[in-house]
Amino acid sequence: MKRNQLVKFLAASSLLGASSISATVTSVGVDSTTGPNWRTAANLEADNEYGTAGYVVFGLNEADQVYNPNFDVSEANPANAYNLPAEISISTSDFNIGMWSGNGNFGTMEDPGNGNTLTSAPVLANTGGTKQFTITRAANRAFRITIMVASGDNEGTEYTVAVDDSSGSVNSNYDHVANGLAYHVFDVSEGDSDIQINITSTTQNRSLMGIAFDGGAIDITDPTDSNSNGIGDNWETFYFGSLGAVDPASDEEPDGLTNLEEWQNFTIPNVADSDSDGLEDGEEVDTYSTDPTDNDTDGDGYDDKFEVDNLASDFDPLVDDSSEDPDGDGLDNVAELTNSTNPIDSDSDDDTINDGDEVNGGVNPYSGGTLGAVPGDSTDPNNPDSDGDTISDFAEIDNSNGFITDPNNADTDGDTVPDDIEMTNSSDPTDSTSLPPVPDGLISVDLQGSNEGAAFPSEPVLMSGFEVRAGIMTDVWNAINIPGHPNTATEPSFDLLDSNGDETGVSLSFTGTISSWSNTPGNDPLTDDYLFVNAGNADFSAAWELSGLSPLSEFTLFTYGGRARDMLLTVDTDGDGDLTNETPTNIDINGFEFTGTVGANGSILGSIDPGASNEANWGGFQLIHAGSSLSGLRVTDIRHTDIDAIELTWTSRPGRSYTVESSPDMVTWTPLLTEIDATPPPGTITTVIVDSPAANEAKKFYRVVRE
Repeated sequence: MKRNQLVKFLAASSLLGASSISATVTSVGVDSTTGPNWRTAANLEADNEYGTAGYVVFGLNEADQVYNPNFDVSEANPANAYNLPAEISISTSDFNIGMWSGNGNFGTMEDPGNGNTLTSAPVLANTGGTKQFTITRAANRAFRITIMVASGDNEGTEYTVAVDDSSGSVNSNYDHVANGLAYHVFDVSEGDSDIQINITSTTQNRSLMGIAFDGGAIDITDPTDSNSNGIGDNWETFYFGSLGAVDPASDEEPDGLTNLEEWQNFTIPNVADSDSDGLEDGEEVDTYSTDPTDNDTDGDGYDDKFEVDNLASDFDPLVDDSSEDPDGDGLDNVAELTNSTNPIDSDSDDDTINDGDEVNGGVNPYSGGTLGAVPGDSTDPNNPDSDGDTISDFAEIDNSNGFITDPNNADTDGDTVPDDIEMTNSSDPTDSTSLPPVPDGLISVDLQGSNEGAAFPSEPVLMSGFEVRAGIMTDVWNAINIPGHPNTATEPSFDLLDSNGDETGVSLSFTGTISSWSNTPGNDPLTDDYLFVNAGNADFSAAWELSGLSPLSEFTLFTYGGRARDMLLTVDTDGDGDLTNETPTNIDINGFEFTGTVGANGSILGSIDPGASNEANWGGFQLIHAGSSLSGLRVTDIRHTDIDAIELTWTSRPGRSYTVESSPDMVTWTPLLTEIDATPPPGTITTVIVDSPAANEAKKFYRVVRE
């Protein structure tokens, strides 16, 4: 039998005549080569099949290409293939698991209810985080369980499967290749406790397909030695295939232990570091006297290798150091573990605030969002910027930016504008009435396919997280409603508003058939939903056009992909209407910025094609600095009146108010007139005498700002 993964033992006890460990859960290995043939070609089973005692495969009986957002994993759901052993049941406390029945993009698997013919592999799709399943068993029931998981969509997925029968959790970790199945195999010895299975996956949020059950586990710690070679028969057979196949004096890895010594220490003879703590088994037994089957011999939370490497910092792998504070930051080693900080570095995140002060709130002047309250709130000792606003925790609290802001709140004053954006734009981040100006001529488009047509629960900052134009505010996004998969839109066109909500005369149109996908909202509403081609019923690619712009004007176009996919985007940056001389650019969720010249016809042309993911997902874009046929706020006339005053005329919108500012150098601006009401409807321009310059003012500049 093939064994390709660490076998780990838990729950120490004594057997008559030998010092040993009685394993209650054993990670037998990961079978990565059986592929779809789990019923006829299992590599970790002597009988070459999984599920001889029973199985469940979730969604196996569902038709292809069906997605159920709240899937029922119980036996009552006929879509599940249930064939469990007697007195065994499976349940989950997670009720927000989606099911994708597959279309081959997660590989295929044998269907035992249909003569083991190959069918599309289904998969439970996590909505995020770890998913937990519970196996309830009858008293004194032992068995082998095989956790069946898959990766797909042309992307690998790293799974961590943890099994716990209340004696301690045992993990199996494996990086699955794209579009295929793998099997995590565990032995569970006799008992009546519930068995918890926790499954975590990256980068995709996947869960599992099913669980297979086979006969009882083998006790490889049994000291019975029928051939008198000093090694237990079950251990010898388990690792070497048969009795008499092992040389007790040989060192297989080598790790410094003979096979006889491996048996005596219950280590794994073909793995140099049985407990994966970074120390070879021979080192542990002969040099450090640590337990080679327990990565934390003294049980203080720090693995043996770390303690051995830090003997100079008063760590000892044989002594519980949990109450010590070797770095003198006010946190003992238990607290360092709890907070995931470095126990030998007093400032783990190098933000000049020591870990103890961060955890205990010793220097933070904010508590619950209130300045001056005592004690202050904790900050993240592992992140120099706890709130992610690009201002370090220390800079937020020591007034180096001219303000004392809350290091745990990226928007201290709660005005929906992050602190760093306010500071960049000369706005007060501690005053909710102080806001950066919204620029004119900016168009933001979210290609999300939202049935509601609403872009976001609150208006985001322009390109937040992309840092390309993070200093510009955008009030209004165009939420483009594209029919969601499997529905499509052919030759759609959309009129666009600017960031002030004004009509622009700019439209976005597509040539071809497109569709969209809407995920459960995650942390980034910009990329959770997207337009796509080359999937479902959409065309392989599509052409697009932004029309209604000022001919030959300069533009900046920031585009970004959708979650889990990329795209190839081609943009006519020289305005000649020819895409053949442009280079297609691969774009993912991190985005890419194009600059160029609008064509003589007032259009920007482009195309979207499949990227490395073999699909093309377009999350959205922002168009900056391009004039339009109906551009928003702009000064249309400036003149001297008969009384030598300055009269300005600007485009306006009824119901809005404006401020006129002046400057001698276009750097420092001073308000001249405020609360100027726009001309009532149907007026679209406002004219006002704004100033009478002094005779000694050689030059003076004016601008109009929307209030």
